[in-house]
Amino acid sequence: MRSVRGRLVGVLLALALCGDAQARPFTVCTTSFHGPDEVRTFDQHLRPPAFEPVILGASARQNRSWLTDACRAGLRCDVFVMSGEFGGRFFGDYGFSLGLQELEEASCDPACAGLFRAPQEVFLLACNTLATKDQDERTPREYFRVLVDHGFEQASAERVVQMRYGPIGPSFRESLRRVFFGVPRLYGFASIAPRGAVTAPMLERYFASTGDYAVHLERTGRRVERDPRLRAAFAGTSFVQETGMRDGDPGAGDRALVCRLYDERVRVAERLGIASEVMARADFLTFLPTMEVFLRRHPPEGFDHEERAIFAAMQERPAARGEVLRLARELEVSAVKLEVTHFARHMGWITADEFRRVAIDGARSLLARPLTSEIVDIECEIAKHAPIGDAIGSDDLPGLLFTLAEGIRLVDCVGSSDRRVSGRLAAALDDPDLSTRLWAAYALSRRLPLDEGVLLRLARRLDDDSPEMRERIRWIFAAQPKLPVSVRAAMRERGGERADRRRRHESWYRD
Repeated sequence: MRSVRGRLVGVLLALALCGDAQARPFTVCTTSFHGPDEVRTFDQHLRPPAFEPVILGASARQNRSWLTDACRAGLRCDVFVMSGEFGGRFFGDYGFSLGLQELEEASCDPACAGLFRAPQEVFLLACNTLATKDQDERTPREYFRVLVDHGFEQASAERVVQMRYGPIGPSFRESLRRVFFGVPRLYGFASIAPRGAVTAPMLERYFASTGDYAVHLERTGRRVERDPRLRAAFAGTSFVQETGMRDGDPGAGDRALVCRLYDERVRVAERLGIASEVMARADFLTFLPTMEVFLRRHPPEGFDHEERAIFAAMQERPAARGEVLRLARELEVSAVKLEVTHFARHMGWITADEFRRVAIDGARSLLARPLTSEIVDIECEIAKHAPIGDAIGSDDLPGLLFTLAEGIRLVDCVGSSDRRVSGRLAAALDDPDLSTRLWAAYALSRRLPLDEGVLLRLARRLDDDSPEMRERIRWIFAAQPKLPVSVRAAMRERGGERADRRRRHESWYRD
């Protein structure tokens, strides 16, 4: 009797503890880069009080550190949903993107464990998220055409094909298994994925067949088990279920190496030693994106004596050098080509002039293509690594760029030294879209000094409805070396007594 009573007490205690553990609502973290359909379906089915929705990336266009901020806030996700386009970066119409390197580095940070290691389930709703390097029934060229027909812009499609089939970086599947280390259930696609409007009804069927999703999560916990209902809902697609990488898996050691290369607490010399060892491996190109980031942050010209000696050994790797230079010549214009070429420049395998020539040719090629967030990101990366503003004139910049916030971001990144560009940016100050006006004012603030015509257009916006817009314009006038009489008069006309007070107390007007 005593043993039965003891077992009963134990069961009741376990149930009580279980109840306490489940009292906390499940946190559903969603990030959408492209269209609301898929995320909206999760919002409709995973509702309070059993679920607590958290939107990640809502401020990404204004706050580039949004992912780091989420980690530092201690956010813990039970279900993680990422929806958009994908080709080594998540991107889409919402004007921001997130690359595999950024995700991989963040996942190495213990502060981000709540985002990347805590989830029970991760939905990666985009093409190729769990693709391998293996060629399917399509050739790379055929796959490129399929992507373009599926709505991908040319540069994005080229990048997907290069990363999907080429030797640079690990496979998408391997990368995202590293990112979500220890997560028991990852869902994604091995090839083309349905559009969001098609995926949403599939998710509806899945949630209808699952019933109470909170009960489903409680039952499955952190067990690695297949979900036949989800597979059935996505029948006829390239749907794949995987697990996050675990200790003891073949790739776990490589993940540890990558995390040490990112870890700024580790001495540079020690990390150079790791990079040197990696470059002797037959698969060193899979590590190239990480090594390019490392050398970008720690340029060789800043190395001390010990570091230079290790780096010199890296430079004398003939097989690595030959492969990198071959890819730098042969790859189509894309972020991948830029990474490879920039790595070659860091290694001293091409000259600064050769790198700049590649950068200018790439920038011109991209400017001739339709505007997308991927194009803008690549152009900004090019300009970050090589000054191209003196080679790009106003005539090289299509008119559409000056009518959209993303286009003006691209114009700002290119940094054309052609003074006519300032006049074209000034015309965007009257755009009805606030984000376009704000980007125009920001771009102009980086092109000082401005001529009289541009300053007059700025003065006419001193009474803009947006306080942020008014503040940016005031900053430009404060920073402008000299203001013509006509501009000062226009400012007084728009600002009245307030403008005069600011002139006296804030020194707006410079003689």
